[in-house]
Amino acid sequence: MNILCVVAHPDDAEILCAGTLARYAQSGHTVTIAVFTDGSMGDAVIKPAELSVIREKEARAAAGIIGAKVIWGGIVDEHVFPDAAQRLRMIDIMREADPDVIFTHSPNDYHPDHRYVSQLVFDAYFQKGLPHIPGQQMAACRFGKAQMYYMDNLGGIGFAPTEYVNITETFEIKKQMLRCHKSQFEAMKDLADTNLLDMIEVQARFRGMAAGCCYAEGFTRLDAFQRGLTSRILP
Repeated sequence: MNILCVVAHPDDAEILCAGTLARYAQSGHTVTIAVFTDGSMGDAVIKPAELSVIREKEARAAAGIIGAKVIWGGIVDEHVFPDAAQRLRMIDIMREADPDVIFTHSPNDYHPDHRYVSQLVFDAYFQKGLPHIPGQQMAACRFGKAQMYYMDNLGGIGFAPTEYVNITETFEIKKQMLRCHKSQFEAMKDLADTNLLDMIEVQARFRGMAAGCCYAEGFTRLDAFQRGLTSRILP
């Protein structure tokens, strides 16, 4: 299968979904991480032009650990909007990945970039298979019935998972991937008083308690017309 994780910023996939992506990769599936923005505003000191280069290198290094492909969206960080131009970009991302399974942000996440990426993924889902959408760079992919999942929120606030993935065996890989995002460890400590490794440890343990394992990632499945399942597709 083709697995696509669409996130707003470099490091979002590692924080919210990397354990699951690692499991898919270990099972031989094709994994793509699409980072919609350039991450250029994620530091109070480093200038945006310099930071975007750093963060793209970090994202590619992290993805390389599991052999995942990276699609770099290039939208300016903190400037995601569900407008026509960005929908065209998202449709092309979806067409390039041609997914069977899609992961993206929950619509009620804390960050506007996360919320709008979620909306753009939802909107682009149907249009990725329509061959006559004007302004597209990529040819239409399979119309297909890709299943879409919303990832957990940071802190799990207002998020009630409907499905869990046991990431006990891939949690160390998840941490290894997150460590590639060196630029964000100091930035998150300064800007949000947050230790990223502590945060994913606590959240994965908490979700693991509900899932009956040591570490887990939680998701909600988007149930919509022609997107339901008769069997489990998560690893």
